[in-house]
Amino acid sequence: MNPIFVQALSFKDVDGTSEQCIQTAANVAFELGIAGVDLEDRLLRSYDPVYLSELGDQIRGRDIEIGYCGLIVDFYAPISSIDDEVDRTTELIEAMPHLGVKYVRVPGNGVVDGQTVEETLQAVEDKFNRICEVAEANGITILLHNHNHGSTPSTGAQVLRLLDSIDSPALEYVLDTGQFQGSPGASGDMPEAAQPQLYESIEMCAPRAVMSRTKFYFADNQAENWLDYGRIARTLNGVNFDGPLSIVYEPKGTLSSLSAIPLAVDHLNTKFG
Repeated sequence: MNPIFVQALSFKDVDGTSEQCIQTAANVAFELGIAGVDLEDRLLRSYDPVYLSELGDQIRGRDIEIGYCGLIVDFYAPISSIDDEVDRTTELIEAMPHLGVKYVRVPGNGVVDGQTVEETLQAVEDKFNRICEVAEANGITILLHNHNHGSTPSTGAQVLRLLDSIDSPALEYVLDTGQFQGSPGASGDMPEAAQPQLYESIEMCAPRAVMSRTKFYFADNQAENWLDYGRIARTLNGVNFDGPLSIVYEPKGTLSSLSAIPLAVDHLNTKFG
């Protein structure tokens, strides 16, 4: 069985975007008996070493682990903002050993302000080369994250291009089931189920993934109608994927995260068990 984690930001409907999301996620993970929690940089109060060390001890004291810490990226900012992003990522990377975290999740960037997809991809490649150099020096692994919302990489081909062109032992890949082109979850209004393009990208990238962010949207009927986890599980199981499954809840109905996360855990246990 793949270890199951829960993304702390999944609880922002009850805790807002605050450190309390981390505490709630840790409590829920402990109660459900799952492996642990994943964090986001925006939820951390500071990068003070004493604070991070104490926070890490609090979480692991519940007999659960911390998987990764994610970096917030402004997908509406032009590629000229990447220098500042690299600086922020460097701070995050250097702080993570105090928290006891070995993985930092980093998305690409948006295609905005008249940029072409090609020049954006080239800028993203350069960004990851710079970030990975810092990560390698600090014993941190960078997780390339596919992301839509007009961003890159948002297709299987773009993900594979970056993975093949960035030559660093510090780079790995986290597959996000809801953030390829073809996912209604990436469009915001959820008009219909995911399109074939999404599943084609998952099939292309599954052999390269060391982790998967498993999105759940749950409408009022408490069913996951937009992502076919039977098909996703068959794809990942077919390539012997044994990495963590990180639940990311983005509600499209009124179901609270406190009710949704146990449903998602049961869903994954059924499909991947």
